[in-house]
Amino acid sequence: TYNIGLGSFKCAVNFVYKFFYNGFYKKVKHIHCPSQFIAKELAEHGYKNELHVISNGINSCFKPDKKDKPDNLKDKIIITMVGRHSIEKRQDILINAVAKSKYCDKIQLIFAGKGPRTKYYKKLGKKLPVAPIFASYTTDKLIDVLQTSDLYVHAAAVEIEALSCLEAMACGLVPIISNSQTSATQQFALTENSLFNNGDSCDLANKIDYWIEHEEDKEKYSKLYAESAKKYSIESSIAKFEEMLNTAIEENKAKK
Repeated sequence: TYNIGLGSFKCAVNFVYKFFYNGFYKKVKHIHCPSQFIAKELAEHGYKNELHVISNGINSCFKPDKKDKPDNLKDKIIITMVGRHSIEKRQDILINAVAKSKYCDKIQLIFAGKGPRTKYYKKLGKKLPVAPIFASYTTDKLIDVLQTSDLYVHAAAVEIEALSCLEAMACGLVPIISNSQTSATQQFALTENSLFNNGDSCDLANKIDYWIEHEEDKEKYSKLYAESAKKYSIESSIAKFEEMLNTAIEENKAKK
């Protein structure tokens, strides 16, 4: 609904939830929810199923192994954002925030991904002193990018979990996350300085400047975020998912 411009119309959102419930979800007992946020949304929209909150899981190859920056970026502050270039991800907020930062002439933005708004974001990025990098990466290359970055920003207004933010945290990056009420990602924030007001590029610029100016604090939270990401490991998620499936199997056997 957000992608087609109806995200703010509650009747449209309610219709979609009801349509999928009546058409499919009322026929099953167990539903996998990637976050507590989406479980709450389903419950509030009348889903009577058993809701299992299980992260989609981080691969163990995402780890805090800090690497040297490439020679052409050694003097830059690298800020990375990963995600589809679409209206709900709000890459424009980050571009506008960097334009307002005290350190805009030193910041190198990296947007990993592609999408329908790539051309628009490239055009918007031309106003910055340092042109943003737009690229799609393999998993190995993305890990290299994250491990050479200084900060991670997640500006999305709508998000069910945001595995990309968790992967950045697992690499030891301090995130700055939108506090949007329609995004689950804010649950990962360990400090108010890792949250900015949704859609507010001025507030995001202030948070970026804070972390640039407080290196000791950033180093401290880098370790805390890497540690907090461990509970979202793919191994843990698989174990929980298998438990959910086995429960459903046993219930079905008993019914027969």
